[in-house]
Amino acid sequence: MKKKSTGKKFPLKSRWPQTKAQLKEQNLTLATPVVKASYTWSIITEQLVVILGPEIHYQWFKMARPTVISDNVLIVEVPNHFCAQWIHTYYHELIDGLCSIQDKNLSSFFVCQSEKYGAGKNFGTKAI
Repeated sequence: MKKKSTGKKFPLKSRWPQTKAQLKEQNLTLATPVVKASYTWSIITEQLVVILGPEIHYQWFKMARPTVISDNVLIVEVPNHFCAQWIHTYYHELIDGLCSIQDKNLSSFFVCQSEKYGAGKNFGTKAI
């Protein structure tokens, strides 16, 4: 017996062409690196929910906040050193892949809130 297709597609795949077109349109009007970072991160987090699932997204990315895009690096602030290290170790390749879909030269860098204004260890995919 052949199963009927429900017609449901993978959400990321079905919405991606529209999202990509919207991003290109809005990128033309986004003026500041802070606004671009926020918009870029919102698209990446939407994709992370679909790819990783809501539980993992909630655990590791809920408190992440985009700071700025500088020299083709999306700088994202996370709550603590452990979170930055975990994301760098287990998710940075995925996140950089999602960044490169939006802009082939874009990469990510995660910095801790507690180390934002002081000296400390930062974890990312590219040194600034």
